[in-house]
Amino acid sequence: MSSISCIVLSNKAPEDIVHDCCRFFDGLLPAIQQCEVKFRELLDSILVDSLTVGVSRKVISYIVSKLKELPEEQCLHFSGILSESLKLRVMSFEDQVTEVNTHLASVYEAREEYGKAAGHLSAIPLENSHRNYSKEYTTEMYLRIAHLFLRACDSQQAELFLNRATLLMGQGTQPRLTVQYNLCYAKVLDFRKKFMDAAKRYLELSLEPLLSSEKQTDLLRNAILCAIIAPAGLQRSRILSSLCKDERSQHFLFSEMLNNTQLGHLISHEQVSLFEKELEEHQLERLPNEMSILETAVMEHNVLAISHIYMSIRLDNLAYLLRVNQAQAERVVGKMITEERITGHIDQIAGVVYFEGAAKPWDAHIDVVCNKVNNVIDILLQSEPTFTKDRLQLYKC
Repeated sequence: MSSISCIVLSNKAPEDIVHDCCRFFDGLLPAIQQCEVKFRELLDSILVDSLTVGVSRKVISYIVSKLKELPEEQCLHFSGILSESLKLRVMSFEDQVTEVNTHLASVYEAREEYGKAAGHLSAIPLENSHRNYSKEYTTEMYLRIAHLFLRACDSQQAELFLNRATLLMGQGTQPRLTVQYNLCYAKVLDFRKKFMDAAKRYLELSLEPLLSSEKQTDLLRNAILCAIIAPAGLQRSRILSSLCKDERSQHFLFSEMLNNTQLGHLISHEQVSLFEKELEEHQLERLPNEMSILETAVMEHNVLAISHIYMSIRLDNLAYLLRVNQAQAERVVGKMITEERITGHIDQIAGVVYFEGAAKPWDAHIDVVCNKVNNVIDILLQSEPTFTKDRLQLYKC
């Protein structure tokens, strides 16, 4: 029988057993790297059912406090062993599980090992806890875990914890938590390749006063990236227009591509190469058509631009302009026509694409005029408020 087993099974008073176990652990510390087996034996002995939970908790708490003082690598290794040992008895050692995993998460986050940090935070029992955590604290923890998983590029786990936070969000939620939630949600949409929705969220957040100017600029950058690689169409054109009107957008290196995209100009290969360097790893993935997300987005944009220039075009000429083969060009145009992102039809026998509705429909024209009138009224209200209000009342506007 080992010495630690003798201590645990002795008939001493609980305080004496705690003291002896702690002294045994202190004896391991000077050469703990060579004492992993004895450390595991210590944990197995103090976690047995024959020892009272009160004694075990005190010894574990002492071990946790001492492990924090070890050099980083040793701390991570032996704290990890302790965390694994406590997994099956989380509810009995909730305080100790929380303390060791919180410390491990902080260390791993500082080392930029975000996946491990998120894993340890998620091991903390937030639900059905005897601590009765507040809804605000639980929400904040779920959002922190989701944020860490996103930084580790694990969007599935991030979405899982974001959904848990969603259930706790309400009218009484603090504004800073709402902002954190929206940041995570926008990033999840980005990872799920819902670039249009992500771009809208990023743009809204780039105007959030609770965020720093640097963070706002970074979010605006993300909005532009997502908008450009989003599927071409009317919704994309609208958000591109909003981004171009934002003066901050002109300070980015890829502002020329943003302007050309919004104006419906053809995008050159050189512009694509420069823009590609700005994208994140998940935005560079290849699609089932063996083209990257960016290549597909640019090709669809160029088809839309061509539809505004030509009433009809031969498929071989279209393929030449798009820098793809004829079959690919036909598939892309067919897909865009089917999804009603452009109007037209393909004469496969003649090998010609016919575009229809080059001019904007009347309702779109009316919408543009009304928006411009509203802009003029807003300007007048700022410069001549009294005169403008009188006129609006006179004409019952």
